[in-house]
Amino acid sequence: MEKGVPARAPLPSDPTLLPPTERETLDALAPLLTAAGLPALDAAATAAITAHLRLLDAWNPAINLTRIVAPTERAERHLLDALVAAPLIEQLLGADANGTARVADLGSGGGFPGIPLAARLLPKRANVQFDLIDATAKKARFLEAVAAASGLAPHLAVICARAEELARDPRGPRYDVILARAVAPLAELARLATPLLRPGGSLVAWKRDADGWPAELATAESLVGGITLRVERVAAPALAGALLVVITPSRRV
Repeated sequence: MEKGVPARAPLPSDPTLLPPTERETLDALAPLLTAAGLPALDAAATAAITAHLRLLDAWNPAINLTRIVAPTERAERHLLDALVAAPLIEQLLGADANGTARVADLGSGGGFPGIPLAARLLPKRANVQFDLIDATAKKARFLEAVAAASGLAPHLAVICARAEELARDPRGPRYDVILARAVAPLAELARLATPLLRPGGSLVAWKRDADGWPAELATAESLVGGITLRVERVAAPALAGALLVVITPSRRV
């Protein structure tokens, strides 16, 4: 520490001691879920997302987790954008509760889409382990604080590592579903993520039908072999052009 510079107070870890900054966001989210044909948040999911948003607001000025802070905008672009994928992920995981299914949010950053999806899915899927993966130590510390405060631990955990490091470790975790939003172009994302999938596992990528998307998709289809790739349009009026791209390798890419 530089001489004469006071130490910064530790960032908070108990959301119950923080102001209720989540209220406007959750109020804005409710009609968005209805318009998208999605169920309202239950009490467990609301509690977990409340903890996430309060800690996000407290930590964001110090470590720059997100530029989206307006309540309506984050209800749309953070929460709804994550939760629209819940039915697809449940479909990919299947109904079999025997054995442990494993899901990862790759490059989790501020916890989107992983934490809202974990809040939605974990209370009713006791066999699922959900990992938030980020290579930046300060972001991993934030995610650890949220995981501890969310009520979802130990099924919600944090791994501070790069995807390449995890892939090189033969004893490292392997996943049934990997989630990735704003991580990399599709071809590069497939290269990073598919070595971390279990046989039969799938990568779900958040993309948008905008300028450059047709070229990105064509590049992925031409450069990445041995995969099944399907594109699903998101049926949510507030998320025009939103896509979920599912990549399932038939062999290692």
